[in-house]
Amino acid sequence: MTGKGRLPERVESDRLLMRVPTDDDVPALNEAIVSSHPELTLWMPWARQPQTLEETAEFCRTARARWEKAEGMDVLLVCRDTGDVVGAGGYPRLDWSVPKFEIGYWCRSDRTGTGLITEATFALAECAFARLGAARVELFIDDLNRRSWAVAERLGFRLEGVLRAEARNKQGELRNTRLYAATAMEEISQPL
Repeated sequence: MTGKGRLPERVESDRLLMRVPTDDDVPALNEAIVSSHPELTLWMPWARQPQTLEETAEFCRTARARWEKAEGMDVLLVCRDTGDVVGAGGYPRLDWSVPKFEIGYWCRSDRTGTGLITEATFALAECAFARLGAARVELFIDDLNRRSWAVAERLGFRLEGVLRAEARNKQGELRNTRLYAATAMEEISQPL
């Protein structure tokens, strides 16, 4: 498969509905971001300052536009039982010519350690391989973010290397980035 495909508007797992955001999601998403800012700022370049409602609204508009053009898929992680926004994820970068998809994610601080990110990452990988014809799925993770790279390892993604001095952290210092990847759904498995 080469050329752009059709990205789904939603992906479901046992506990999560992952869907492209709308304008109606701005207050709940902003609350999740603001309440988790101390942790997000450690790892997410976009979280240097607490996000305003207008910045969250712009993210939602941009996410929908990127999805409509099949240039990326940013989704909210919504708890199926409660309707709460518990994080965000998706395919921030993709290359239809391969095709390959990068999975990114974050979880609100009061929901970390519950397996939601592992569940979301598995579901997004499964969607990439089964529905979108991916030849490769990648995760780029700050080398110091052990909780995040534990997700990749728990699912069976292979560590392909550590990219030295690949980006800058929030203090402006060079950081190392781990590259995990899978080239087939059979390489990864959902933990029990």
